[in-house]
Parts: sequence; structure tokens; C-alpha cells
Amino acid sequence: MKLASTVLAALLAAGCASAPPDLGPRPATSSFSSTLDWSAFPLGPNDVVKVGVYGQPDLGTLGTRVDMEGNLSLPLVGAVKVAGMSTSEAREAIAAAHTRFVVDPRIDLSVVTHGARRVYVYGEVTRPGALELDRPINVTQALALAGGFTPKADRDEVVLLRGVQSELKWEIIDAEAPNALGFLALRADDVLFVRRSNAGKFSDEVLPYLSGISASLSTVATILLIDDRLDN
Repeated sequence: MKLASTVLAALLAAGCASAPPDLGPRPATSSFSSTLDWSAFPLGPNDVVKVGVYGQPDLGTLGTRVDMEGNLSLPLVGAVKVAGMSTSEAREAIAAAHTRFVVDPRIDLSVVTHGARRVYVYGEVTRPGALELDRPINVTQALALAGGFTPKADRDEVVLLRGVQSELKWEIIDAEAPNALGFLALRADDVLFVRRSNAGKFSDEVLPYLSGISASLSTVATILLIDDRLDN
């Protein structure tokens, strides 16, 4: 995700323009689902993986980091591409790489650190910041892991942001009255933002957070559209 100083500049420019920006229709929310899906959690850069080769202790590793090209560097076979794979797919790829040197290799693979899979919970929660995902979770679970709401939280305006390619998807969740939206499954790099009561515009609250993280969170016009929706 990338929303940095250029977005802040765009927001200022939009505010100074004589005509309001064309916000267009609200993005469809078809990317949101309540299904907790392991396939949405593939291996990726910065995951630390432990690999064992049965009967060949010197060929294993206690913890090797997937590099930024998505490769895992192993003692005998060198770099093996694992980014985008499930653990079972990565196990098969590593076994295939070892067949040049080992007869019928049996591979054990486990993830030590899930560095590639994080969601971000900001705003009025007790422990704001990144949550490392070792399993699929939903909105309600993420809010609980972030320590729950502060006394200043506006619980009926929790905003879920998701970058999908170059588009920003979003949903407004009323956590005060539990409903199906509280069970929406999160994906890596999602942002949950809990608003402060009587804080004013959403853009004023959220942009300082989004400009400080790596995110593909689309355009300032979408943030202004959320502002418009929240004001109604």
C-alpha cells in the first residue's frame, strides 16, 4: 500500500479547488466476505520459515527468511521460489528442488514468523498498530486483539479499508450493534480505523496514519467520498 506525501498534497489541492471533486459512485464491496479463507494467506517476503529434510539434518534450516524476491535460500538447492504459495505448495516446491540430490525427499515446513501478513488497526483502540496474522481473523477479532475501544471511540463508525489493485474498497461498520459486518474476514494489509467521537472529518483523522505506512490505498477522492458518506 502506498499513500504518502503526494496524497496529502492532493488533499490540500482538492480543498483549495473552486469546484468539488467528482467522487463518482461508491466502490462495490464484493471483495469483502465473512469466510475465513487460508488461501488468502500465502507465504511472502519477510516470513521466516523452518525447513527440515527427513534423514538429512544438515539440509534443514531452523529459520530462513523469505527474501524480497519471494525466494527461500536453502543449504543444498539454493533459492526456491515460495512467495504466493500455501505451506503445502511450498513444501512440494522444496521437495521438487531436492529431487536432484535426494531420493524421494520428505520435507517438513513450518512458519516461524508471519512477517508478510499484517493488518493495521488504528484510531481509538487500546493498542493501535500492526497485527501479525498467524491465522485468518475477522473484524471483531482484530478489534479485540488491539485491546478493544478507548473511552473516546465512536464505536458505530469503524472504517475498513482495503486496497484492491489500484482501487480502494471500504466498508463502515457499526460495532456498537453487532451484525454481519463485524464478521467480515480480513486480508493482509487491510486497515481498520476506529473514529474518535465528535472528531470532525474522517480524512483529517486517517490521513496522518495512512501516510506513515506502506499501502496501495488508492486516491484522496475515495477518502473524501467516505467523508461525504459519514456526514450523512
